[in-house]
Amino acid sequence: VAVMALGLYVSHKDLRKPYVLSNYYSRQRNWNGIIELSRRLPKGKANPFVSHDILRALYHTGRLPYDMFQCPLVPEAILLTHEKQESDLTQWKLSDIFLELGHVNMAQKLASELLATKGHLGIALEGLAWIQIVKGYPETARIYLNAMKRDLVHRKRAKSLLAGLDGGFAPDQAAAIDAVRSSMQGERAGVTGTEPVDETLAALLERNPRNKMAFEYLMACYLLTGRVDRIAANMERLRTLGYSKIPTLYEEAILIHFGTQRRDVDLTRFPVSPETIKRYETFVQIHNAMQSPNHQVALYRLVREFGTSYFFYYSFCRVGQV
Repeated sequence: VAVMALGLYVSHKDLRKPYVLSNYYSRQRNWNGIIELSRRLPKGKANPFVSHDILRALYHTGRLPYDMFQCPLVPEAILLTHEKQESDLTQWKLSDIFLELGHVNMAQKLASELLATKGHLGIALEGLAWIQIVKGYPETARIYLNAMKRDLVHRKRAKSLLAGLDGGFAPDQAAAIDAVRSSMQGERAGVTGTEPVDETLAALLERNPRNKMAFEYLMACYLLTGRVDRIAANMERLRTLGYSKIPTLYEEAILIHFGTQRRDVDLTRFPVSPETIKRYETFVQIHNAMQSPNHQVALYRLVREFGTSYFFYYSFCRVGQV
């Protein structure tokens, strides 16, 4: 594994280094490392796995509704729907994120398939152990961890988790367990994984309206697919989820929604900040100037001033990079 990773890392292909580093940081839950990595990606290029890790890191650092368009993204990255047949890596990453989203039955299905058919023992055993811990079956988790101890690569990790079972988990691990348990209210096997991404996330949110991760991922899906009407329709959830104001990217989507309908925004219902309104007016003014002979000048200014905004992504279906 180390030799393969080193070979990929020194490869001349632009996205191989970020691909290896992103997987490593994701495995370590090093979200800040992934954010820093996102600032060094090759311009104009996106890898679904790297984008998937960036979205997750932005969520965990509280930046998903603000900085989502800082680097190239693809809609398929949200739940890795870019493959006709799921690879081992996709199954592992989906099992991991479904567990966080509170869709524990799907996480268990994917981890079990990895264990039974792909032979990725360490990763699959750890995933299954966490699932049993979340479900409240520590002795079943202990069986998986004892089996994991026989894997030389994962032995140390297995011993650490067994110590957590015996003496209590670290505060961050305990908080993560509690978060998943609060999100899995009414968990059932109704979602099969074949539904569209937005339906899967909407079902999780409907089951538990306080599932903040499902909400932000659903909004990310709507942003990436241009469904600004659905952003506006879901803003009533903000108060329940603990937001003190509308996040910037959602404000921008709301202005686009009403602007394309040539309607004024009801600021009582949607208290968009004056700064975002002014930025929207400036964007529209510059965008309209693209009809003039100096359209390249206008485009360059849009990239420079609005390249990371949703205004730019919605208009050009890409992020703007100088």
